[in-house]
Amino acid sequence: MESFIDKHSQEKLSIDALLNKINPLSPYGYAKKKEMPVFRPGQEDLLKAEYNLMAYLDHYYLDRDIISMLNHVKDITESVKRAESGEVLTVVELFEIKNFARQTVRVYNTFRDNKFYDDIRIERMVDVIELLDPAGEKLNTFYIYDDYSEKLKLIRDEKNQTSHLIKKIKKDMRDGIQEDYHVKMNLKGDIYLNKSDENLISKLDEDKRLYCSDHTISQVVFSIKYTDELDGLDSRINILRAQEENEEYEVLKNLSQEVGKRSEKFYSNFSAIGKIDLVLAKLRQAKTTDSRPPTIIKEHKIEIINGRHLKTEEVLSKKNKSYTPVSIKLDRATTSITGANMGGKTVTLKMIGQIACAVALGLYVSAEACTIGLSGKIFVSIGDEQSVEKGLSTFGAEIQNLTEAFKNVNDRCLILIDELAGGTNPIEGYAITKSIIGYLADKNSISVVTTHFDKAAGKEVQKLQVAGLKKIDLKKLEHDLLENPGKGMDIITENMDYHLIPAEDYDEVPRDAINIAELMGMQKEIVDQAKKYIEGK
Repeated sequence: MESFIDKHSQEKLSIDALLNKINPLSPYGYAKKKEMPVFRPGQEDLLKAEYNLMAYLDHYYLDRDIISMLNHVKDITESVKRAESGEVLTVVELFEIKNFARQTVRVYNTFRDNKFYDDIRIERMVDVIELLDPAGEKLNTFYIYDDYSEKLKLIRDEKNQTSHLIKKIKKDMRDGIQEDYHVKMNLKGDIYLNKSDENLISKLDEDKRLYCSDHTISQVVFSIKYTDELDGLDSRINILRAQEENEEYEVLKNLSQEVGKRSEKFYSNFSAIGKIDLVLAKLRQAKTTDSRPPTIIKEHKIEIINGRHLKTEEVLSKKNKSYTPVSIKLDRATTSITGANMGGKTVTLKMIGQIACAVALGLYVSAEACTIGLSGKIFVSIGDEQSVEKGLSTFGAEIQNLTEAFKNVNDRCLILIDELAGGTNPIEGYAITKSIIGYLADKNSISVVTTHFDKAAGKEVQKLQVAGLKKIDLKKLEHDLLENPGKGMDIITENMDYHLIPAEDYDEVPRDAINIAELMGMQKEIVDQAKKYIEGK
Protein backbone atom coordinates (compact mmCIF):
# COMPACT_ATOMS: atom_id res chain seq x y z
CA MET A 1 0.00 0.00 0.00
CA GLU A 2 2.74 2.47 0.91
CA SER A 3 4.40 2.01 -2.47
CA PHE A 4 1.13 3.31 -3.94
CA ILE A 5 0.37 6.09 -1.43
CA ASP A 6 2.47 6.97 1.62
CA LYS A 7 1.10 6.96 5.17
CA HIS A 8 1.03 10.75 5.47
CA SER A 9 -1.06 11.00 2.30
CA GLN A 10 -3.34 8.22 3.53
CA GLU A 11 -3.99 10.29 6.64
CA LYS A 12 -4.67 13.43 4.61
CA LEU A 13 -7.23 11.63 2.45
CA SER A 14 -8.74 9.82 5.49
CA ILE A 15 -8.25 6.39 3.92
CA ASP A 16 -8.99 4.99 7.39
CA ALA A 17 -12.62 6.00 6.78
CA LEU A 18 -12.59 3.39 4.02
CA LEU A 19 -10.59 0.65 5.71
CA ASN A 20 -11.98 0.88 9.25
CA LYS A 21 -15.44 0.04 7.98
CA ILE A 22 -14.22 -3.18 6.34
CA ASN A 23 -14.67 -5.68 9.17
CA PRO A 24 -14.36 -9.37 8.23
CA LEU A 25 -15.92 -11.88 10.61
CA SER A 26 -13.27 -14.61 10.49
CA PRO A 27 -9.50 -14.74 11.07
CA TYR A 28 -9.10 -15.76 7.42
CA GLY A 29 -10.94 -12.62 6.31
CA TYR A 30 -8.70 -10.42 8.44
CA ALA A 31 -5.65 -12.10 6.94
CA LYS A 32 -6.99 -11.34 3.45
CA LYS A 33 -7.65 -7.72 4.44
CA LYS A 34 -4.00 -7.30 5.42
CA GLU A 35 -3.02 -8.67 2.00
CA MET A 36 -5.46 -6.56 -0.04
CA PRO A 37 -3.79 -5.95 -3.40
CA VAL A 38 -3.42 -2.53 -5.02
CA PHE A 39 -4.55 -2.58 -8.65
CA ARG A 40 -2.22 -0.69 -10.98
CA PRO A 41 -2.40 0.30 -14.67
CA GLY A 42 -2.44 -2.84 -16.78
CA GLN A 43 -4.49 -4.75 -14.20
CA GLU A 44 -7.86 -3.45 -15.34
CA ASP A 45 -9.15 -6.93 -16.18
CA LEU A 46 -8.19 -8.22 -12.74
CA LEU A 47 -9.99 -5.29 -11.13
CA LYS A 48 -13.09 -5.88 -13.24
CA ALA A 49 -13.03 -9.53 -12.16
CA GLU A 50 -12.92 -8.34 -8.54
CA TYR A 51 -15.98 -6.16 -9.08
CA ASN A 52 -17.75 -9.02 -10.86
CA LEU A 53 -17.06 -11.22 -7.83
CA MET A 54 -18.48 -8.53 -5.54
CA ALA A 55 -21.61 -8.35 -7.69
CA TYR A 56 -21.93 -12.14 -7.51
CA LEU A 57 -21.54 -12.25 -3.73
CA ASP A 58 -23.91 -9.31 -3.26
CA HIS A 59 -26.71 -11.89 -3.31
CA TYR A 60 -25.18 -13.64 -0.28
CA TYR A 61 -24.03 -10.85 2.01
CA LEU A 62 -26.93 -11.57 4.39
CA ASP A 63 -26.88 -15.36 3.96
CA ARG A 64 -27.43 -16.88 7.41
CA ASP A 65 -25.35 -20.02 6.84
CA ILE A 66 -22.35 -18.07 5.57
CA ILE A 67 -22.47 -15.48 8.35
CA SER A 68 -22.85 -18.24 10.97
CA MET A 69 -19.88 -20.12 9.51
CA LEU A 70 -17.67 -17.02 9.43
CA ASN A 71 -18.57 -16.14 13.02
CA HIS A 72 -17.77 -19.61 14.36
CA VAL A 73 -14.82 -20.82 12.31
CA LYS A 74 -11.51 -20.85 14.23
CA ASP A 75 -8.04 -20.12 12.94
CA ILE A 76 -6.48 -23.57 12.49
CA THR A 77 -3.63 -22.40 10.26
CA GLU A 78 -0.91 -23.16 12.82
CA SER A 79 -2.39 -26.60 13.59
CA VAL A 80 -2.33 -27.55 9.92
CA LYS A 81 1.25 -26.29 9.61
CA ARG A 82 2.24 -28.39 12.64
CA ALA A 83 0.59 -31.46 11.18
CA GLU A 84 2.30 -30.81 7.85
CA SER A 85 5.69 -30.66 9.58
CA GLY A 86 5.08 -34.00 11.35
CA GLU A 87 4.10 -32.76 14.80
CA VAL A 88 1.37 -34.54 16.77
CA LEU A 89 -1.81 -32.52 17.25
CA THR A 90 -3.84 -32.36 20.45
CA VAL A 91 -7.42 -33.52 20.84
CA VAL A 92 -8.53 -29.86 20.96
CA GLU A 93 -6.74 -29.10 17.70
CA LEU A 94 -8.34 -32.10 15.98
CA PHE A 95 -11.73 -30.98 17.30
CA GLU A 96 -11.22 -27.53 15.74
CA ILE A 97 -10.07 -29.12 12.48
CA LYS A 98 -13.16 -31.32 12.42
CA ASN A 99 -15.36 -28.28 13.12
CA PHE A 100 -13.65 -26.35 10.31
CA ALA A 101 -14.29 -29.21 7.88
CA ARG A 102 -17.95 -29.38 8.89
CA GLN A 103 -18.34 -25.61 8.46
CA THR A 104 -16.83 -25.68 4.98
CA VAL A 105 -19.48 -28.16 3.87
CA ARG A 106 -22.10 -25.48 4.47
CA VAL A 107 -20.19 -23.01 2.31
CA TYR A 108 -19.53 -25.62 -0.36
CA ASN A 109 -23.25 -26.35 -0.57
CA THR A 110 -24.02 -22.63 -0.92
CA PHE A 111 -21.57 -22.12 -3.79
CA ARG A 112 -21.66 -25.55 -5.41
CA ASP A 113 -22.94 -23.99 -8.67
CA ASN A 114 -20.07 -21.48 -8.83
CA LYS A 115 -18.31 -22.06 -12.15
CA PHE A 116 -16.51 -18.78 -12.69
CA TYR A 117 -14.81 -17.60 -9.51
CA ASP A 118 -11.81 -19.72 -8.53
CA ASP A 119 -10.99 -17.36 -5.66
CA ILE A 120 -13.97 -18.61 -3.68
CA ARG A 121 -13.99 -22.25 -4.79
CA ILE A 122 -14.30 -24.52 -1.73
CA GLU A 123 -12.63 -27.92 -1.65
CA ARG A 124 -14.93 -30.62 -0.26
CA MET A 125 -13.61 -32.03 3.02
CA VAL A 126 -15.81 -35.10 3.41
CA ASP A 127 -12.69 -37.25 3.79
CA VAL A 128 -11.53 -35.11 6.74
CA ILE A 129 -14.94 -35.36 8.39
CA GLU A 130 -14.95 -39.16 7.95
CA LEU A 131 -11.39 -39.30 9.30
CA LEU A 132 -12.33 -37.42 12.47
CA ASP A 133 -15.82 -38.91 12.82
CA PRO A 134 -15.31 -42.64 12.08
CA ALA A 135 -18.51 -43.54 13.92
CA GLY A 136 -20.53 -41.16 11.74
CA GLU A 137 -22.14 -39.47 14.77
CA LYS A 138 -22.21 -36.03 13.08
CA LEU A 139 -21.71 -34.33 16.43
CA ASN A 140 -19.75 -31.15 17.00
CA THR A 141 -17.28 -32.99 19.24
CA PHE A 142 -14.11 -35.00 18.86
CA TYR A 143 -13.12 -38.14 20.75
CA ILE A 144 -10.44 -40.78 20.21
CA TYR A 145 -12.86 -43.48 19.15
CA ASP A 146 -12.31 -47.22 19.68
CA ASP A 147 -12.75 -47.52 15.90
CA TYR A 148 -9.26 -46.07 15.42
CA SER A 149 -7.45 -49.06 17.00
CA GLU A 150 -8.37 -52.66 17.88
CA LYS A 151 -5.60 -52.62 20.48
CA LEU A 152 -7.05 -49.44 22.01
CA LYS A 153 -10.48 -51.07 22.15
CA LEU A 154 -9.12 -54.13 23.98
CA ILE A 155 -7.24 -51.96 26.50
CA ARG A 156 -10.33 -49.85 27.20
CA ASP A 157 -12.55 -52.91 27.51
CA GLU A 158 -10.21 -54.46 30.09
CA LYS A 159 -9.88 -51.13 31.91
CA ASN A 160 -13.67 -50.78 32.10
CA GLN A 161 -14.12 -54.37 33.29
CA THR A 162 -11.45 -53.90 35.97
CA SER A 163 -13.04 -50.63 37.11
CA HIS A 164 -16.43 -52.31 37.36
CA LEU A 165 -14.89 -55.20 39.37
CA ILE A 166 -13.28 -52.72 41.79
CA LYS A 167 -16.60 -50.94 42.22
CA LYS A 168 -18.40 -54.27 42.81
CA ILE A 169 -15.90 -55.43 45.43
CA LYS A 170 -16.13 -52.10 47.24
CA LYS A 171 -19.93 -52.15 47.08
CA ASP A 172 -20.07 -55.68 48.47
CA MET A 173 -17.74 -54.69 51.30
CA ARG A 174 -19.76 -51.56 51.99
CA ASP A 175 -23.06 -53.43 51.98
CA GLY A 176 -21.64 -56.14 54.31
CA ILE A 177 -20.27 -53.60 56.78
CA GLN A 178 -23.52 -51.61 56.82
CA GLU A 179 -25.51 -54.82 57.43
CA ASP A 180 -23.14 -56.11 60.12
CA TYR A 181 -23.06 -52.91 62.19
CA HIS A 182 -26.27 -51.13 61.12
CA VAL A 183 -24.34 -48.03 60.16
CA LYS A 184 -24.54 -45.76 57.11
CA MET A 185 -21.47 -45.55 54.89
CA ASN A 186 -21.06 -42.87 52.20
CA LEU A 187 -20.18 -43.67 48.60
CA LYS A 188 -16.46 -43.22 49.29
CA GLY A 189 -16.66 -45.96 51.91
CA ASP A 190 -16.40 -43.73 55.00
CA ILE A 191 -18.25 -44.05 58.33
CA TYR A 192 -18.52 -41.00 60.63
CA LEU A 193 -19.07 -41.80 64.34
CA ASN A 194 -19.46 -39.65 67.43
CA LYS A 195 -16.67 -40.35 69.97
CA SER A 196 -19.26 -41.08 72.60
CA ASP A 197 -20.22 -44.29 70.75
CA GLU A 198 -17.25 -46.11 72.26
CA ASN A 199 -18.66 -49.64 71.95
CA LEU A 200 -19.21 -49.38 68.18
CA ILE A 201 -15.85 -47.68 67.72
CA SER A 202 -14.19 -50.58 69.49
CA LYS A 203 -15.89 -53.14 67.26
CA LEU A 204 -15.02 -51.29 64.04
CA ASP A 205 -11.46 -50.88 65.22
CA GLU A 206 -11.10 -54.68 65.37
CA ASP A 207 -12.68 -55.26 61.90
CA LYS A 208 -9.91 -56.05 59.40
CA ARG A 209 -12.01 -54.57 56.60
CA LEU A 210 -11.72 -51.09 58.12
CA TYR A 211 -9.14 -48.68 59.48
CA CYS A 212 -9.36 -45.37 61.34
CA SER A 213 -8.68 -42.75 58.67
CA ASP A 214 -9.29 -39.63 60.75
CA HIS A 215 -10.41 -38.41 64.16
CA THR A 216 -11.18 -35.10 65.80
CA ILE A 217 -12.20 -33.97 69.27
CA SER A 218 -15.78 -35.02 68.63
CA GLN A 219 -15.76 -37.75 65.96
CA VAL A 220 -13.93 -40.71 64.44
CA VAL A 221 -13.86 -41.67 60.75
CA PHE A 222 -13.47 -45.27 59.55
CA SER A 223 -12.76 -46.13 55.93
CA ILE A 224 -12.64 -49.30 53.86
CA LYS A 225 -9.18 -50.86 53.94
CA TYR A 226 -7.78 -51.93 50.58
CA THR A 227 -7.24 -55.69 50.29
CA ASP A 228 -4.47 -57.35 48.32
CA GLU A 229 -7.05 -58.06 45.62
CA LEU A 230 -8.04 -54.36 45.38
CA ASP A 231 -4.40 -53.28 45.39
CA GLY A 232 -3.72 -55.66 42.53
CA LEU A 233 -6.71 -54.41 40.58
CA ASP A 234 -5.66 -50.78 41.16
CA SER A 235 -2.16 -51.55 39.92
CA ARG A 236 -3.67 -53.16 36.83
CA ILE A 237 -5.80 -50.05 36.21
CA ASN A 238 -2.68 -47.85 36.31
CA ILE A 239 -0.92 -50.12 33.82
CA LEU A 240 -3.94 -50.07 31.50
CA ARG A 241 -4.16 -46.25 31.71
CA ALA A 242 -0.53 -45.93 30.66
CA GLN A 243 -1.12 -48.35 27.79
CA GLU A 244 -4.23 -46.40 26.79
CA GLU A 245 -2.31 -43.11 26.76
CA ASN A 246 0.44 -44.63 24.60
CA GLU A 247 -2.06 -46.07 22.14
CA GLU A 248 -4.06 -42.79 22.05
CA TYR A 249 -0.81 -40.99 21.24
CA GLU A 250 -0.27 -43.38 18.32
CA VAL A 251 -3.79 -42.66 17.11
CA LEU A 252 -3.23 -38.89 17.38
CA LYS A 253 0.05 -39.28 15.49
CA ASN A 254 -1.66 -41.17 12.66
CA LEU A 255 -4.54 -38.67 12.49
CA SER A 256 -2.06 -35.76 12.47
CA GLN A 257 -0.19 -37.37 9.56
CA GLU A 258 -3.46 -37.74 7.63
CA VAL A 259 -4.31 -34.07 8.28
CA GLY A 260 -0.80 -33.07 7.15
CA LYS A 261 -1.26 -34.97 3.88
CA ARG A 262 -4.33 -32.80 3.19
CA SER A 263 -2.65 -29.47 4.01
CA GLU A 264 -3.01 -28.06 0.49
CA LYS A 265 -6.74 -28.63 0.62
CA PHE A 266 -6.87 -26.77 3.94
CA TYR A 267 -4.78 -23.86 2.63
CA SER A 268 -7.02 -23.61 -0.43
CA ASN A 269 -10.08 -23.39 1.79
CA PHE A 270 -8.43 -20.87 4.14
CA SER A 271 -7.88 -18.64 1.12
CA ALA A 272 -11.38 -19.17 -0.32
CA ILE A 273 -13.13 -18.53 3.01
CA GLY A 274 -10.94 -15.47 3.62
CA LYS A 275 -11.81 -14.12 0.17
CA ILE A 276 -15.54 -14.67 0.69
CA ASP A 277 -15.32 -13.01 4.10
CA LEU A 278 -13.35 -10.01 2.82
CA VAL A 279 -15.64 -9.42 -0.16
CA LEU A 280 -18.73 -9.61 2.06
CA ALA A 281 -17.06 -7.12 4.43
CA LYS A 282 -16.38 -4.81 1.47
CA LEU A 283 -20.01 -5.11 0.45
CA ARG A 284 -21.19 -4.22 3.96
CA GLN A 285 -18.90 -1.20 3.88
CA ALA A 286 -20.42 -0.21 0.54
CA LYS A 287 -23.96 -0.54 1.92
CA THR A 288 -23.24 1.59 4.98
CA THR A 289 -21.51 4.32 2.94
CA ASP A 290 -23.89 4.23 -0.04
CA SER A 291 -20.99 3.38 -2.34
CA ARG A 292 -21.31 1.97 -5.85
CA PRO A 293 -19.16 0.11 -8.38
CA PRO A 294 -17.16 2.35 -10.72
CA THR A 295 -16.70 1.90 -14.45
CA ILE A 296 -13.09 0.95 -15.15
CA ILE A 297 -11.41 2.21 -18.33
CA LYS A 298 -7.88 1.80 -19.64
CA GLU A 299 -7.39 5.51 -20.40
CA HIS A 300 -6.04 7.68 -17.61
CA LYS A 301 -9.17 9.74 -17.03
CA ILE A 302 -11.44 10.34 -14.07
CA GLU A 303 -15.06 11.43 -14.05
CA ILE A 304 -16.91 11.57 -10.76
CA ILE A 305 -20.61 12.36 -10.54
CA ASN A 306 -21.81 13.56 -7.15
CA GLY A 307 -18.79 12.27 -5.26
CA ARG A 308 -18.47 12.47 -1.48
CA HIS A 309 -15.53 12.48 0.93
CA LEU A 310 -16.62 9.98 3.57
CA LYS A 311 -14.81 11.42 6.61
CA THR A 312 -16.11 14.94 5.96
CA GLU A 313 -19.61 13.59 5.35
CA GLU A 314 -19.44 11.71 8.64
CA VAL A 315 -18.31 14.81 10.56
CA LEU A 316 -21.08 16.93 9.04
CA SER A 317 -23.66 14.25 9.76
CA LYS A 318 -22.75 14.28 13.46
CA LYS A 319 -23.42 18.03 13.40
CA ASN A 320 -26.76 17.47 11.62
CA LYS A 321 -25.41 19.21 8.53
CA SER A 322 -25.76 18.02 4.96
CA TYR A 323 -22.89 17.26 2.60
CA THR A 324 -22.93 18.69 -0.92
CA PRO A 325 -21.74 16.06 -3.42
CA VAL A 326 -19.40 17.38 -6.11
CA SER A 327 -18.96 16.32 -9.74
CA ILE A 328 -15.72 16.70 -11.65
CA LYS A 329 -14.27 15.50 -14.94
CA LEU A 330 -10.51 15.14 -15.23
CA ASP A 331 -9.64 14.43 -18.85
CA ARG A 332 -6.71 16.82 -19.17
CA ALA A 333 -3.27 16.55 -17.64
CA THR A 334 -3.88 19.41 -15.23
CA THR A 335 -6.91 21.01 -13.61
CA SER A 336 -6.86 24.19 -11.56
CA ILE A 337 -9.58 24.84 -8.96
CA THR A 338 -9.97 28.34 -7.57
CA GLY A 339 -12.30 29.85 -5.01
CA ALA A 340 -12.34 31.51 -1.63
CA ASN A 341 -11.66 29.79 1.67
CA MET A 342 -14.70 27.94 3.03
CA GLY A 343 -15.41 26.96 -0.57
CA GLY A 344 -14.66 23.27 -0.15
CA LYS A 345 -11.67 23.09 -2.52
CA THR A 346 -9.63 20.96 -0.13
CA VAL A 347 -12.53 18.59 0.51
CA THR A 348 -12.98 18.17 -3.24
CA LEU A 349 -9.29 17.32 -3.56
CA LYS A 350 -9.58 14.77 -0.75
CA MET A 351 -12.70 13.30 -2.35
CA ILE A 352 -10.87 12.73 -5.65
CA GLY A 353 -7.94 11.07 -3.88
CA GLN A 354 -10.11 8.93 -1.64
CA ILE A 355 -12.19 7.65 -4.55
CA ALA A 356 -9.08 6.91 -6.63
CA CYS A 357 -7.61 5.02 -3.67
CA ALA A 358 -10.85 3.08 -3.16
CA VAL A 359 -10.75 1.95 -6.79
CA ALA A 360 -7.12 0.88 -6.48
CA LEU A 361 -8.13 -1.29 -3.50
CA GLY A 362 -11.04 -2.84 -5.35
CA LEU A 363 -13.70 -1.06 -3.27
CA TYR A 364 -16.92 0.56 -4.37
CA VAL A 365 -16.81 4.37 -4.49
CA SER A 366 -18.76 7.02 -2.63
CA ALA A 367 -20.29 8.61 -5.71
CA GLU A 368 -23.45 8.40 -7.79
CA ALA A 369 -21.26 7.25 -10.67
CA CYS A 370 -17.56 7.13 -11.46
CA THR A 371 -15.61 6.35 -14.62
CA ILE A 372 -11.93 5.98 -13.90
CA GLY A 373 -8.61 4.73 -15.19
CA LEU A 374 -6.08 3.32 -12.74
CA SER A 375 -3.18 5.40 -11.44
CA GLY A 376 0.32 4.08 -10.79
CA LYS A 377 0.74 6.15 -7.62
CA ILE A 378 -1.05 8.87 -5.70
CA PHE A 379 0.85 11.90 -4.44
CA VAL A 380 -0.83 14.31 -2.03
CA SER A 381 0.29 17.75 -0.88
CA ILE A 382 -2.34 19.05 1.50
CA GLY A 383 -0.96 21.24 4.25
CA ASP A 384 -2.30 21.86 7.71
CA GLU A 385 -3.50 25.28 8.79
CA GLN A 386 -0.37 27.41 8.69
CA SER A 387 0.84 30.31 10.72
CA VAL A 388 2.94 33.06 9.19
CA GLU A 389 5.87 32.07 11.43
CA LYS A 390 6.15 28.58 9.98
CA GLY A 391 5.07 29.51 6.45
CA LEU A 392 8.48 29.10 4.80
CA SER A 393 9.35 25.89 6.64
CA THR A 394 5.99 24.41 5.63
CA PHE A 395 6.59 25.57 2.08
CA GLY A 396 9.98 23.87 2.12
CA ALA A 397 8.37 20.56 3.14
CA GLU A 398 5.79 21.00 0.38
CA ILE A 399 8.46 21.54 -2.25
CA GLN A 400 10.44 18.54 -1.01
CA ASN A 401 7.38 16.30 -1.37
CA LEU A 402 6.48 17.69 -4.78
CA THR A 403 10.04 17.32 -6.04
CA GLU A 404 9.78 13.62 -5.23
CA ALA A 405 6.35 13.39 -6.85
CA PHE A 406 7.52 15.10 -10.03
CA LYS A 407 10.13 12.37 -10.55
CA ASN A 408 7.17 10.14 -11.41
CA VAL A 409 5.20 12.73 -13.34
CA ASN A 410 5.26 10.74 -16.60
CA ASP A 411 4.31 7.46 -14.91
CA ARG A 412 0.54 7.91 -14.95
CA CYS A 413 0.19 9.17 -11.39
CA LEU A 414 -2.50 11.17 -9.64
CA ILE A 415 -1.05 14.35 -8.12
CA LEU A 416 -3.19 16.42 -5.74
CA ILE A 417 -1.85 19.80 -4.60
CA ASP A 418 -3.74 22.06 -2.21
CA GLU A 419 -2.99 25.79 -1.99
CA LEU A 420 0.61 25.56 -3.14
CA ALA A 421 2.89 28.24 -1.71
CA GLY A 422 0.17 29.41 0.65
CA GLY A 423 2.75 30.34 3.26
CA THR A 424 4.92 32.52 0.99
CA ASN A 425 4.49 36.12 -0.18
CA PRO A 426 1.84 36.49 -2.92
CA ILE A 427 4.22 37.50 -5.74
CA GLU A 428 6.52 34.51 -5.28
CA GLY A 429 3.59 32.24 -4.55
CA TYR A 430 1.89 33.22 -7.79
CA ALA A 431 5.09 32.73 -9.80
CA ILE A 432 5.79 29.26 -8.38
CA THR A 433 2.17 28.14 -8.68
CA LYS A 434 1.95 29.29 -12.29
CA SER A 435 5.26 27.58 -13.13
CA ILE A 436 4.25 24.28 -11.55
CA ILE A 437 0.82 24.26 -13.22
CA GLY A 438 2.50 24.95 -16.54
CA TYR A 439 5.05 22.19 -15.92
CA LEU A 440 2.31 19.65 -15.21
CA ALA A 441 0.14 20.67 -18.14
CA ASP A 442 1.70 18.29 -20.70
CA LYS A 443 2.68 15.35 -18.48
CA ASN A 444 1.19 11.83 -18.37
CA SER A 445 -0.14 12.22 -14.86
CA ILE A 446 -3.46 13.70 -13.78
CA SER A 447 -2.79 16.71 -11.58
CA VAL A 448 -5.33 18.77 -9.66
CA VAL A 449 -4.17 22.03 -8.07
CA THR A 450 -6.27 24.25 -5.84
CA THR A 451 -5.13 27.86 -5.59
CA HIS A 452 -6.15 31.42 -4.75
CA PHE A 453 -4.27 32.62 -7.81
CA ASP A 454 -7.01 32.89 -10.42
CA LYS A 455 -4.74 33.54 -13.38
CA ALA A 456 -2.05 30.99 -12.59
CA ALA A 457 -3.46 28.47 -15.09
CA GLY A 458 -2.86 28.80 -18.83
CA LYS A 459 -5.17 27.87 -21.71
CA GLU A 460 -3.99 24.25 -21.83
CA VAL A 461 -5.23 23.72 -18.27
CA GLN A 462 -8.82 22.93 -17.27
CA LYS A 463 -9.93 25.81 -15.05
CA LEU A 464 -12.68 25.26 -12.49
CA GLN A 465 -13.89 27.30 -9.59
CA VAL A 466 -16.16 26.76 -6.64
CA ALA A 467 -19.52 28.42 -7.35
CA GLY A 468 -19.45 29.89 -3.85
CA LEU A 469 -21.83 32.82 -3.38
CA LYS A 470 -22.22 33.68 -7.05
CA LYS A 471 -25.74 32.36 -7.40
CA ILE A 472 -26.89 33.47 -3.95
CA ASP A 473 -29.30 36.36 -3.36
CA LEU A 474 -26.91 38.54 -1.39
CA LYS A 475 -29.68 40.88 -0.18
CA LYS A 476 -31.60 37.95 1.28
CA LEU A 477 -28.37 36.60 2.80
CA GLU A 478 -27.67 40.03 4.33
CA HIS A 479 -31.20 40.08 5.77
CA ASP A 480 -30.71 36.61 7.32
CA LEU A 481 -27.44 37.76 8.90
CA LEU A 482 -29.11 40.82 10.42
CA GLU A 483 -31.94 38.68 11.79
CA ASN A 484 -29.57 36.15 13.33
CA PRO A 485 -26.65 38.00 14.94
CA GLY A 486 -23.83 35.73 16.09
CA LYS A 487 -24.65 33.02 13.56
CA GLY A 488 -22.96 34.63 10.59
CA MET A 489 -20.50 31.82 9.86
CA ASP A 490 -23.18 29.13 10.02
CA ILE A 491 -25.50 31.07 7.71
CA ILE A 492 -22.79 31.76 5.15
CA THR A 493 -21.65 28.15 5.23
CA GLU A 494 -25.23 26.95 4.65
CA ASN A 495 -25.54 29.28 1.65
CA MET A 496 -22.24 28.35 0.03
CA ASP A 497 -22.55 26.46 -3.25
CA TYR A 498 -19.73 23.89 -3.30
CA HIS A 499 -20.34 22.72 -6.86
CA LEU A 500 -17.58 23.25 -9.41
CA ILE A 501 -18.17 25.37 -12.48
CA PRO A 502 -15.92 26.27 -15.42
CA ALA A 503 -13.92 29.34 -14.50
CA GLU A 504 -14.10 30.55 -18.14
CA ASP A 505 -17.81 31.23 -17.66
CA TYR A 506 -16.92 34.30 -15.62
CA ASP A 507 -14.70 37.10 -16.83
CA GLU A 508 -14.72 38.98 -13.59
CA VAL A 509 -12.49 38.13 -10.66
CA PRO A 510 -14.30 36.09 -7.94
CA ARG A 511 -15.39 38.25 -5.01
CA ASP A 512 -16.45 35.67 -2.44
CA ALA A 513 -13.85 36.85 0.08
CA ILE A 514 -14.90 40.49 -0.28
CA ASN A 515 -18.59 39.56 -0.14
CA ILE A 516 -18.06 37.54 3.02
CA ALA A 517 -16.07 40.40 4.60
CA GLU A 518 -18.85 42.82 3.75
CA LEU A 519 -21.62 40.53 5.03
CA MET A 520 -19.76 39.87 8.26
CA GLY A 521 -19.67 43.60 9.04
CA MET A 522 -16.18 44.64 7.93
CA GLN A 523 -15.85 48.46 7.89
CA LYS A 524 -17.36 49.87 4.68
CA GLU A 525 -14.37 51.99 3.70
CA ILE A 526 -12.11 48.91 3.81
CA VAL A 527 -14.51 46.86 1.66
CA ASP A 528 -14.95 49.70 -0.85
CA GLN A 529 -11.20 50.15 -1.20
CA ALA A 530 -10.75 46.38 -1.76
CA LYS A 531 -13.31 46.50 -4.57
CA LYS A 532 -11.43 49.40 -6.19
CA TYR A 533 -8.18 47.44 -6.05
CA ILE A 534 -9.83 44.52 -7.85
CA GLU A 535 -11.25 46.87 -10.49
CA GLY A 536 -7.78 48.32 -10.99
CA LYS A 537 -8.67 51.77 -9.69
